Amino acid sequence: MNSISHAKLDWRDSDTPVSIEFDDVYFSTVDGIDETRYVFMQHNGFPERFTEHPHDTLVVAETGFGTGLNLMVLWHSFRQFRQRHPDAPCKRLHFVTMEKYPVTGADLAKAHRYWPEFADQSRQLKTAYPMPLPGCHRMEFDQGQVVVDLWLGDVNECLEQMHAPPQGVVDVWFLDGFTPSRNPQMWQEQLYLQMARLSRKGASYATFTAAGHVRRGLEKHGFSVVKDQGYGIKREMISGHFATEKPETTSPLEVAVVGAGVAAAHTALSLVQRGIRVTLYSRGAKPADGASGNRQGALYPLMNLAEDGLSTIYQQGFLLARQRLNRLVDGGHSIDHEWCGVLQLSQNPKDADKLERIGKAGFPSELVHQVDRQAASHIADLPLDRGGLYFPYGGWLAPEQLIPALLNQAKETGLLTCHWHHQLIGLDRQGQHWQLQFDQTSACHPHLVICMGHASADLSQTAALPLLPVRGQISAPLAGNTLSKLKTVLCADGYLVPALDGRLTSGASFIKNSQDTRWRQEDVEEIAGRMNNSFGDSDWLSQLQLDDSGRAAIRGSVRDHFPLMGPLPDWDRIATDPQAWRHQPLPEQPGIHLVSGLGSRGLCSGALMAESVVSQICGEPLPLSEQQLQRLLPGRFWQRRINKGHPPVAQ
Repeated sequence: MNSISHAKLDWRDSDTPVSIEFDDVYFSTVDGIDETRYVFMQHNGFPERFTEHPHDTLVVAETGFGTGLNLMVLWHSFRQFRQRHPDAPCKRLHFVTMEKYPVTGADLAKAHRYWPEFADQSRQLKTAYPMPLPGCHRMEFDQGQVVVDLWLGDVNECLEQMHAPPQGVVDVWFLDGFTPSRNPQMWQEQLYLQMARLSRKGASYATFTAAGHVRRGLEKHGFSVVKDQGYGIKREMISGHFATEKPETTSPLEVAVVGAGVAAAHTALSLVQRGIRVTLYSRGAKPADGASGNRQGALYPLMNLAEDGLSTIYQQGFLLARQRLNRLVDGGHSIDHEWCGVLQLSQNPKDADKLERIGKAGFPSELVHQVDRQAASHIADLPLDRGGLYFPYGGWLAPEQLIPALLNQAKETGLLTCHWHHQLIGLDRQGQHWQLQFDQTSACHPHLVICMGHASADLSQTAALPLLPVRGQISAPLAGNTLSKLKTVLCADGYLVPALDGRLTSGASFIKNSQDTRWRQEDVEEIAGRMNNSFGDSDWLSQLQLDDSGRAAIRGSVRDHFPLMGPLPDWDRIATDPQAWRHQPLPEQPGIHLVSGLGSRGLCSGALMAESVVSQICGEPLPLSEQQLQRLLPGRFWQRRINKGHPPVAQ
């Protein structure tokens, strides 16, 4: 499934939308806001619940997003709480919600017109509202104080795919959705089973229905049930608490991040948004002086039709990356960029067939669609000899400006400290802390995130990582009269980015197992060859004059093309008795996580990988499915070999 079907709405003669699929209203025809406040807010103990919550983040899960009314009401109440109680422990609201048939952006805007008191929240939501793609879509609001995970798909399938540690992740449940008699597929035992798995100790719930099978399902899986007067014409409703004991954990107060590229900068921002102090160390003299420091880079999702989930991760990452960039720019940070779209052109007949199949695979047209030669030429404002795929929401940005902006945004919280000229040469676990040995000094931290690109595998604790250094080169040729007209990013065997300050960006070539960052004449020749392979039949290519303005840098890549994200395995413990971990989660080295192996697509995946690793560290809901998480864990290659009965490392 490459896309999700939108809801079909009938507005009839009122301001209340009705689902044609379920023949049921989205909210009360009497007063939708008042219904939400009575059923879900009052019966889950809000607004007092905010004040009484002992942790920094409160997680609320909802089983039917609809038009987002419950979110609007809760978000509004949370803002009022933060204004009145700025020193209270609860500083963040994390809202997890599911929807099988999302309303269109137009219907969302139409519904929100009737709630002027939520105008600012509505504006933010509409800006970040995702395309109809299956999976989890993370949205960050109010400078990260409010996070919304919108899962698109069947509610029970989504719940089953949500990762949760033993202590659970959900504090409050809004059991919404269409009435059980009209939506029996949702109100199944699987729903209550997953609620129990995901709930934290003492989690509460409330729902508008009091159907007998709902009450029995909740009680069977450890929830108390209390009846009360229903709202409006509904006779009864129920609420209650999760009574089963579970362990409790707390988020770290301080974390060290090693690195200063796209992974490290996004990770630092994700941590400080949760109120966690961050100390960042870099061997360089400034941010983005490695592979993340190019003047321009294209931003668009990797697309394929393979069933390994790689394309889905990049689709989700693309939407979150766009959000973060737009939020930084709206916040006053100067980052050269242009959402001018990206054209991916075929390289040969086999590639043309692949692009055609992707174009016909049912992805949302706003994500990607096919264009012919004439349309492609019009989009680029240059004559092209073929069509391909067009990503209308893609574009380019300046990574060398993005990384400092992310770190400056983090510094504005007062929680980030950066140390330059600190090359990490060794680690040692001492009690509850990691001793970091740098080339000229040392430091001690309880938690650590390694974001050192290809150098992430240079330590004894990380040596088993399957990281491969890959040298990449780009050039910045002057834009002549014709090429200065280029209006979109062109990608084929190489890529060409529209002019910034009179120069295009052209690239890229890749050399495996090379760590030579010198710019060489051979680089000019190789990039010229890629440009000829890509656009050799175009008259304007003769105006592309490559010079010595190029740059070479080393990226960390993994052979399966998935990033490495998550806790570091305890390699020594695994090697002692590998088969003890067959089909079991691998043991972990305490307090150390990794974000690396982003390859040439770190601009697309960096924000999602950072949010995922920080969510793991803090015991929060992840913006990934359990299946996606298993494809990203740093020990996945060892795990696969062990599961097959082989030694963890090929002998």
